[in-house]
Amino acid sequence: MAVESTPSLIAWWGAGLSTVLAVIKGLEIWRDRFQLEVDYNLVSDESMGNTILIRNLSSRPFILTYWELLYGSGRWPRRKFEALSSREYDERDCKIEPHTTHELYFADERHFDWGHKSLKGRKICIRLHIAGRKSILRLVYPS
Repeated sequence: MAVESTPSLIAWWGAGLSTVLAVIKGLEIWRDRFQLEVDYNLVSDESMGNTILIRNLSSRPFILTYWELLYGSGRWPRRKFEALSSREYDERDCKIEPHTTHELYFADERHFDWGHKSLKGRKICIRLHIAGRKSILRLVYPS
């Protein structure tokens, strides 16, 4: 009887081992996924300026090729955007290293108002163009 159950035992051991390895690989993929966070530090003083923070929470660097700051209103499919600010054309691509923060400053002539009267029910969004990916639209304020 021991001879007949040996192939069955090996098959169960192989199935169990491959299942455990698949779960481990799935957890590694989930851990290493692309993660990005957008935060803000808005002040009313034009000389101090507003700051938008782009955090790379993943374990791999990415290249930020272009960004657009927008006023957004409405909901999909009737969403509308108005340009607020964008990257200067003479600026170079920005490599954001893993677990670091890139800051966008909006001081003096680039400063924008974020008060209730100037927003008029709209929200401030940012569209990030990252090399090798589709553009990402994130809500900045009010969040």
